[in-house]
Amino acid sequence: MNTEDKKKAILFERGSFEVGVLKEPTAEILHLLTEMTVGSKGSQYLLKNIVERMPQLAGKYIMYMLQGGITIGTYTAALRTTKEDFGDVNAYYIRYFAFLDTVQASTEKHENHVKPDGVFKKMVKRFLAQCPATFGVDYGENVELPSFYYAFFDAENSRSTEMSTRMGLEPVGEFDTFSFTRMHPKKHANVELLDEVHFENMKARIDTFYSGFSLYTNQFLYVNSHYYVWKENGEIVAGLQANKCNWEIKKMSGLNGFFMLKILPYLPLVSNYFNPQKFDFLTYDFIYVKPGHEDKLERLFETMLQKYEVTFSLIWQDVKSPLHKVFSNLDTGFLSNFSNVPTGKIMMTTNRMTESQLNDITKKPVFTCAMDMS
Repeated sequence: MNTEDKKKAILFERGSFEVGVLKEPTAEILHLLTEMTVGSKGSQYLLKNIVERMPQLAGKYIMYMLQGGITIGTYTAALRTTKEDFGDVNAYYIRYFAFLDTVQASTEKHENHVKPDGVFKKMVKRFLAQCPATFGVDYGENVELPSFYYAFFDAENSRSTEMSTRMGLEPVGEFDTFSFTRMHPKKHANVELLDEVHFENMKARIDTFYSGFSLYTNQFLYVNSHYYVWKENGEIVAGLQANKCNWEIKKMSGLNGFFMLKILPYLPLVSNYFNPQKFDFLTYDFIYVKPGHEDKLERLFETMLQKYEVTFSLIWQDVKSPLHKVFSNLDTGFLSNFSNVPTGKIMMTTNRMTESQLNDITKKPVFTCAMDMS
């Protein structure tokens, strides 16, 4: 295994094949990811924020595969050292996985009958069975700590979930996707942008709010230097971070999905509110609400839609989360009727976890960050 300034480690070389790990993506890797279609039988879409998201993602381990000098596969996991009931753990969130479907036949393939996707998947399985810091590239994490990889998968994306299972991930929980929409969102006067002088106090409040969650990380908090709050008589009773996102939607499942993709964009009265080729929407992160003020969230969400001039927003939440019930009771708006998404799966490797440690993590709701989902 060769290393290059601790930014790259080569794990496998054979003829024209090279598999390695990087800390930062190459231009070719970014191009492959931006062309990646997410989803399979259900919804399919292109992520349009990857170039923006990558620099925001800390502690990256980017596995790549070259064939004849061309990047044909890549996989990204991000380090989060989190505090659990039994102590610190190194949790590696699986963020991106892409493989070039059309690879021109190479001399290596003909001579040695090597299947590129098979080689890459075997290397990823090996990667997922160990702490990545042992491969020659690291971020100074303690490799003696318990460690695991985890990911969130759409229940309809059977190809990804089946492949993840073959690579050693197991289902440990479930999450739901909530949409919140308004065709004519209104601004509410109680909402204001939090001044940066109050960031630390609000961060402590948010950390306490999510203390009952596992895998909680605040690394994306204030990533855009914006946090909005609802004040009642001068007191902050609710808050959130809004993230602007853009997808290109290729496919949606079911009759509702067909209507939203094939009919809704062409209806005269509603065509301005949904464009599948340029689907601009918001996601909400680090949502805080003081008990008894849950009703403020609906108006806070609506104000964000008005401010960012969009009609659609998405939120992800573990089914065990106390916020799950709150979101289930919201008036989510007309457009949300056409975007029902089946309950998804939380997947995790368990090879470096004891049964007791795994139970400590899975008995609590898993923290879901919209920046990770979009």
